[in-house]
Amino acid sequence: MRRLALRLARLYLHLLARRPPRDWTVPVADGRYGHGDEPLTLLMLGDSLAQGYGAQRPDQTLGALLAQGLAEGTGRPVDLRVHARVGATTASVGRQVHRAARLRPGIAVLLVGGNDVLIPAPLGRAARQHAHLAQALSESGWQLVVVPCPDPGYGPGFRAPVRWIGHRRSRRLARRHTRTADRLGAHLAPTSGPEFRDQAPHLLGPDGIHPSPHGYATHATRMLPTLLAAATHIPVPTPATA
Repeated sequence: MRRLALRLARLYLHLLARRPPRDWTVPVADGRYGHGDEPLTLLMLGDSLAQGYGAQRPDQTLGALLAQGLAEGTGRPVDLRVHARVGATTASVGRQVHRAARLRPGIAVLLVGGNDVLIPAPLGRAARQHAHLAQALSESGWQLVVVPCPDPGYGPGFRAPVRWIGHRRSRRLARRHTRTADRLGAHLAPTSGPEFRDQAPHLLGPDGIHPSPHGYATHATRMLPTLLAAATHIPVPTPATA
């Protein structure tokens, strides 16, 4: 069933995009970044942006860049777990959250919504699902970092009507994501900005939709201060004394 849904999603993308990708392979970036004791867990939840589609190597993915920056900024090793998947909508992120139940809570980055605004479905439902996921993560002890819905209107790879509709719908959903973060006291990280439209040849990949390695580096630079702030709320365990 999941393979069928993914195949249908890819066919649908051919209607929306000028140059849809053919290869959806994403480098696996899970692992430990940095050295030392008492690692932090960094959990990436969401869609292709959170997984790092468009990166050519694991160290170019958004999760790896954030993990490395966290390790350098905190002096603690970071265990990166990427549960995000290409094509995910908010509804499907529930499975990603369920998989994280066995992890030691640390920092969870929730970056989703871009696919929700491109399908003919009510945004209110996606917003409510997002709020439910955010609350569940917060109540489970995660320091939650919410990235409001990115704007597909900045991607020249989408056809013009899609950019216009996606721009309007993404702004509405991003406002709902921001209100959820404020209500829960979650950390709010910056989403994509107009520089991805203005510098598309540099910041976007060949499809004109997903970030290039330079684009992910830009995202990570903007987001890292928020993650470092979240890390200050995670105490370093005190070593047991004999």
